[in-house]
Amino acid sequence: MRVCVIGLGRMGRGIAVNLSRRGHVVQGFDVDPNAAGRLSGTGVKVTSDATQCAEGADYVILALPTGRESLEVIRGIVNVAKGVILDTTTISVNELKDVMQVINEHGLRYLSVRLEKGPREAERGELVLYVGGDKALFDASMEVLSQIGTPIYIGSHEQATALKLISNVILTANAVILAEVSALIRKLGIDPDSVVKALSMGGSDSAQLRARLPWMLKGSYGESFSIKLARDVIDKALEYAQSTGVQLPLTTLINELLRLAEASGYGSRDFSEIAEMLKVNEKVTK
Repeated sequence: MRVCVIGLGRMGRGIAVNLSRRGHVVQGFDVDPNAAGRLSGTGVKVTSDATQCAEGADYVILALPTGRESLEVIRGIVNVAKGVILDTTTISVNELKDVMQVINEHGLRYLSVRLEKGPREAERGELVLYVGGDKALFDASMEVLSQIGTPIYIGSHEQATALKLISNVILTANAVILAEVSALIRKLGIDPDSVVKALSMGGSDSAQLRARLPWMLKGSYGESFSIKLARDVIDKALEYAQSTGVQLPLTTLINELLRLAEASGYGSRDFSEIAEMLKVNEKVTK
């Protein structure tokens, strides 16, 4: 099977490496000229442009920062993309409408494939996929989808897209609460590993607790999902909620905290580093 991956950041790169390892002919493209170097020795061939990558591919996987880039790429490959487009980009529902207009105008085959989990799981083929679109196309694409991770058919493109935004609201809110209480936990003087072990065995357990609370307690952070990207996704979720008439007051407050963190110079850091901003504020208020 021939696969093209457009967008070779942490997630796209992981997907490309995973599929190459499984025996597929994988090409990739990224606007970053350093992308080829990062994929050296993986079997993934990096092309000079998106059109060259997409031409002749059975599947074109988009793993881009925002819906703006997704729309731009789709417009650029409409004449050569004969395979199925699997768009893993986290986009807003309004951006989705623009994308679908182009898809429908050109008769392209397209599935919304919104991703859960991170770069490590991408490389292992252990992502969770919220898939929206035509059910028959979903069924026909199961071979490649199941090698990327665990595909779950959600329903329409809008339903899959909105559910991903809701998921991000939940995980971001969880991480912000953990950042807030991490200061209190540090005051207790308990061994961080014991804290995480105890809390993960009770009702407060969560993926964010297990992954990010250790970083917060030890002040040593990984790089996975930036504050800037987290804020962008929450913006999209609030925009969608407003369009449906649903109020999200707590999410609005969390978004303000993300904006403050971004304005304070934390924008490129993992969103769990809000804990570090709260440490600074704690010192200032003493």
